[in-house]
Amino acid sequence: MHNHRLLALLCILPAFAAAQGSQISRVLVYPGGATVERVAKVAAGAQVLKLSCLTTRFDLDSLQLDGDAGMQIGDVSVQTLARERAPECAASPLDARIRELEDAQAGLKAEIDAQELVLGFLKNLGSGPQTANAAIAGTAESLRRSGLDAMQRQHQLLRKKQVLEQDLTPLLAERDRLIKANPQVRQISVRLAAPQAGELRLSYRLNQAGWTPIYRAHLDTAKGQLRLERQAQVAQNSGEDWSGVKLHLSTVQPRQNTGISPPRPWTLDILPPVQAQQEVQLLQAPRAMAAAAPAPRAYDASAENDSARFDLSVFQGEFAAEFAVPGLAHVASDGQRVAYSLGSELVDAKVLRRVQPQQEAQAYLMAELARPAGSWPNGGLQLFRDGDFVGNSQLNLGSEARLELFFGRDEMLRVKVEPEQRGGANAGFIGGRAEQRLVRAFVLENLHKTAVQLQVLEAAPVARHEDIRVQTVFSLKPSDESWKQQPGVVAWQLPLAAGQSQRITAEYLISYPKDARIGGLR
Repeated sequence: MHNHRLLALLCILPAFAAAQGSQISRVLVYPGGATVERVAKVAAGAQVLKLSCLTTRFDLDSLQLDGDAGMQIGDVSVQTLARERAPECAASPLDARIRELEDAQAGLKAEIDAQELVLGFLKNLGSGPQTANAAIAGTAESLRRSGLDAMQRQHQLLRKKQVLEQDLTPLLAERDRLIKANPQVRQISVRLAAPQAGELRLSYRLNQAGWTPIYRAHLDTAKGQLRLERQAQVAQNSGEDWSGVKLHLSTVQPRQNTGISPPRPWTLDILPPVQAQQEVQLLQAPRAMAAAAPAPRAYDASAENDSARFDLSVFQGEFAAEFAVPGLAHVASDGQRVAYSLGSELVDAKVLRRVQPQQEAQAYLMAELARPAGSWPNGGLQLFRDGDFVGNSQLNLGSEARLELFFGRDEMLRVKVEPEQRGGANAGFIGGRAEQRLVRAFVLENLHKTAVQLQVLEAAPVARHEDIRVQTVFSLKPSDESWKQQPGVVAWQLPLAAGQSQRITAEYLISYPKDARIGGLR
């Protein structure tokens, strides 16, 4: 509850540096960094503009300034100061609310002290000598009622004090965090000529930020539809909060290689004799080991909090894309990950039950759909089937034209694998060749009240040598004899009515030279 109160307060307060003349308006987050854009108001006739209390963690070389039409920008100087040397940076946007709560707390303490004085007086008065007459009895009853009212009032005041402390504690902690996150601040002085009032925009890049995609897939098996939700987790510890900003996310990685090295010459040479070559390697080994020894690592203060770092490999191979977070966003500079919705797509899906009897006597529910358009970096995937959560997976589109998503086991489709038959009387020697016969069979039974669509996969043996011969006989002709262009992998696509069963057999006759060692025989 405290966090909700604090977040609501932060959203209505200006950014830390906004009180010093500039405010963060837009942030573009990359997989391993961010570009922050600020806006400062410039008065007509201004010649110098000072922007104070900026974070020291941004790259100075990336600083860019741009003004409204007619505004001329001259020299720009940047100075780094300790916070105590910049009195204007000592104030926090939380100070006003903190002072308000502290004043209310002081008022309550005064009332509580006054009630304690009243109770103390009543106790002393009640402990005095007693006289048995009606007047004294009436006074005692009046004292009892006054004491009861005073104690109830004291209890109410203590309750209010407790609520005030609950509101004040997170604000004090947040103010301390803001100050400790920026022990040093930067001040930018800009010489300019502003014939009329306008805005000065500045931007800079920093590395202490990032984002990663996460997804949710909701499958409706009755309608054959899939809703794919796209979300993003954003985190940053740049030293300044992003409060009420327009947040954009990009898949571009600015720190990737921007070019390719020229090709190296291809040279041919005669190697020295083996003994001489070994002697040369022994002489070079100590120098190679010394060259390979890692250099001492420099201290990096930003590495103390790694929660803002993400796995950047999920964006490899992705085309440049940019997403806009709806509304205004708030991302605190504490490294905590914040999730934002980037929209969803509703697509038609083909619902199948995939069975691979060689691997497992179990059917799995699968949705097959066309590859969604746009950029879909690899990311964690939460799976929901008919409203129920079934597990976690990974979304990895790769280069496939069709997307396959699994939604757990289908216990209502029974798979029975019969014992494999091999060898026996049909195995033997024919001339100089050996022969082996394998028979596999499995039965599929639909226990659902409606028909289902099956996809059965079987890996048949494939000869890689001309002296190995394979004869294959299936009881049911496969729909695809080279599933996904994989030699030997066959697929059956067939409907199975409610309460019905289907038996499929696969017979393989393998012959090879009797003296040859054959790899891959099972």
